[in-house]
Amino acid sequence: MGSFHYVGLGVLMAKGRAAVLEAVTESCEDLAAKAMANAPVDTGTLRASVHVESVVQSGNTVTGTVATGGEANEYAVYVEVGTSRMGAQPYMGPALIDNAATYREAIAAAARGQF
Repeated sequence: MGSFHYVGLGVLMAKGRAAVLEAVTESCEDLAAKAMANAPVDTGTLRASVHVESVVQSGNTVTGTVATGGEANEYAVYVEVGTSRMGAQPYMGPALIDNAATYREAIAAAARGQF
């Protein structure tokens, strides 16, 4: 006959948080790669500046940030949304919108896999 061992809610929650942290990190890395591929190329500075800035866990919340930086930081938003003199060339938004459902499912599956 099988046995049952209760490890406690804290252990179970820690396993779930670790799985979600990993899934958010992987989703952010994928988003950064897709945004890089979408970024228009003049000098390549904008494309090269897209990166995973942070993945932070606070309590039961995990937040990932994909951003631009360096020399491109001053103009990246103008490329994304456009200006009165230049049309938008979105690269970050479409990468997120096109893949949001996939990321949500990957994160949910990671959490489900622990329980």
